[in-house]
Amino acid sequence: MDCVAVGFSKNLQNGRVMRALVNEKDIVLWRSRSGQLSAWENRCPHRGMRLSHGFVRGEALACMYHGWHYDSEGKCRYIPAHPDLDPPTTIGIEKYFSFEKGGIIWVDIRNKTGGPPIVENLIPIRSMEFHCKVERVERVLTNFESPSSHKSTIRFYHVDQRANTVIVKIKPLGKTLHLIFQELPNFRCFLHALSADKCEVGQYKAISRCLDHLRRESETQLDILK
Repeated sequence: MDCVAVGFSKNLQNGRVMRALVNEKDIVLWRSRSGQLSAWENRCPHRGMRLSHGFVRGEALACMYHGWHYDSEGKCRYIPAHPDLDPPTTIGIEKYFSFEKGGIIWVDIRNKTGGPPIVENLIPIRSMEFHCKVERVERVLTNFESPSSHKSTIRFYHVDQRANTVIVKIKPLGKTLHLIFQELPNFRCFLHALSADKCEVGQYKAISRCLDHLRRESETQLDILK
């Protein structure tokens, strides 16, 4: 998938920076003080430092190494060692198309403007890393059940699968869960779980515990080479 979910919008506040991997491309995501979202190649063109180690200064992202400032267009606007210099327009960073929908940050390395699959009106529950491939988690999901705190069993019933999203019904909670996967290198993946329905606190905790159990089941007796 070229249009990839990389995290929840709520986890990237104004003035913050985070790192993401999209199809093995190293990307820096950052939000300016005014809230504008940007996704770039995670490399300062000066000395190659990862910009995800940098910091936001107003509407610019500054590299941690020598403090070069880049605006929301990826153009260098300020070099602290030469404060009176107007940086050449050729100094810039590769940008990627990024947008937010359904409470999720999406990045498309093709720089297309098409939208992601079925994410309207979803409520973010949790993002979590799995130390196994997506295929392994999907196999576990086909027959997954988890004990609850009330000594009953919660089951996930597969409803649909579209692109990088698996949709399941959770019984007896009566909730529909969208599980959006993000491939990572080295036999890892991220799972972004969102509910199609509003959850009470107890339901939220029950779903979170189920996801923990899903991770344990998926990472146990790994057959990552299959």
